[in-house]
Amino acid sequence: MTSPGLQLVAAALVLAGITTAEAQTSASPPTPTPETAAAPPSAPTKNEVLSRHLHLLTPQEPTPEGILAPEPSVEPAAPLLRRLIPGLAEDMEQLPPFLRDTSVKLHLRSFYFDRLNSNNTQNEAWAFGGSLAYRSGWLWDTFAVGAVGYTSQPLYAPQDTGGTNLLHPSPGNPQDSILVLGQAYGQLRYKEYALLTGYRQIINEGYLNPDDSRMVPNTFEGVTIKGTIDPISYNVGYLTAIKLRQDNEFHNMAEAAGVVGGQNRGLVLTRLSSEPLPGLSLYAANYLVPDVFNTAYGYGEYTHDLTSDLTFKIGLQGTDQRSVGAAFLGNFTTWNVNARAILVWRGLGVGAGFSATGEGSALQTPYGDAPGYFTFQENNFDRAREQAWGVAARYDFGPGTLLPRVRIPGLSLLVRYAEGRNAINASTGVGLPTVREGDLDIIWNIPGVPGLQFRFRNAYVADSGARITRAFRIILNYDLPAL
Repeated sequence: MTSPGLQLVAAALVLAGITTAEAQTSASPPTPTPETAAAPPSAPTKNEVLSRHLHLLTPQEPTPEGILAPEPSVEPAAPLLRRLIPGLAEDMEQLPPFLRDTSVKLHLRSFYFDRLNSNNTQNEAWAFGGSLAYRSGWLWDTFAVGAVGYTSQPLYAPQDTGGTNLLHPSPGNPQDSILVLGQAYGQLRYKEYALLTGYRQIINEGYLNPDDSRMVPNTFEGVTIKGTIDPISYNVGYLTAIKLRQDNEFHNMAEAAGVVGGQNRGLVLTRLSSEPLPGLSLYAANYLVPDVFNTAYGYGEYTHDLTSDLTFKIGLQGTDQRSVGAAFLGNFTTWNVNARAILVWRGLGVGAGFSATGEGSALQTPYGDAPGYFTFQENNFDRAREQAWGVAARYDFGPGTLLPRVRIPGLSLLVRYAEGRNAINASTGVGLPTVREGDLDIIWNIPGVPGLQFRFRNAYVADSGARITRAFRIILNYDLPAL
């Protein structure tokens, strides 16, 4: 049975193609007389055509900025079919923009996850899948549609080692496959001032984010409108549901937060941001789920080049979170503040940070990964009354000049350590153990194969368990623009 979202997308495509063709036929200019005819412009070369359809390759799943984080790949590539099929690029260039600028992108991912917990349990699976994304061009520079399907299929998934979030925990099978139309949207825009997006979509706004650190990201249902009216950028919207990364279905925002009893609530998003000075970024957002809780979040970050080889970065973030209305999750109030400072010199980055959370509750983050600087591989260091400090170092072996004899294009290495103390159980006031975590993150964007990336992530966590928690992730990503 075809879903309503797919029917809407298909109908929009058919209507747009017919409308565009009719508009072009009716608006065809009269043929000029021989005396006034100008020489036709020379046809663009294939390379010129392909240069208009470059895609930025994004093989790396997003990582919260943290004290330090790997730099995302920014390598462009032309679509495969336009490059390989003779005449396709030139023929598509003659089509209306809605069809000419159509893009289809395939993202393949293999992910092995193995966690040995301190209580002697294990979470382990190996999955393969990815996404297939379609996006139209713009009709009359105003209307576009798109859709993305996601899948995660088990290659090795023992029944007694679930909990990896690579696969779907269904009744009777804790590691079932995922197959879902995660995005299906229509868009209307007016220059840079307003972009309206409706139905299923990706959102990356602070506490609302894809959390794409497994096989499939979070996606949302609702309506958003964002744009820029200099010097302010904005995003406002109403979201009715979220599909969590391990699920096949969408759930209303109250249910996803843990509310039981069939209560249904949406989320109101508001965000303002600006860069009033070179290097200075300001961000403020609010996320309201009526009768559940409200989260207010903001940050200020400043980057300054001290010399041609030395860059200084500082950042300060703050969160206020509290129950509202009927307080379906109970009454609570909490807060979090964290800060960081970074120096980057000749490819080497070093940083340090501090975080503190209020004693009323741990932070609630049901709609994505916490956006703070202390979002590590296994812990967020935002338990009630927790105070944490951390350090990190990263080196990029490609552009880095600190080690001139060790140049490995595409390779970066990140190590970081954090320690959280003084946390309590907010309900009982009982103290919780100190948590220490060390992370290793190696990324290699393989030269000669654009879009292919190998990633190894490793974490060690010490808490009150009899053993140290050890987590390993081996990830292979391949980002392939097809059309």
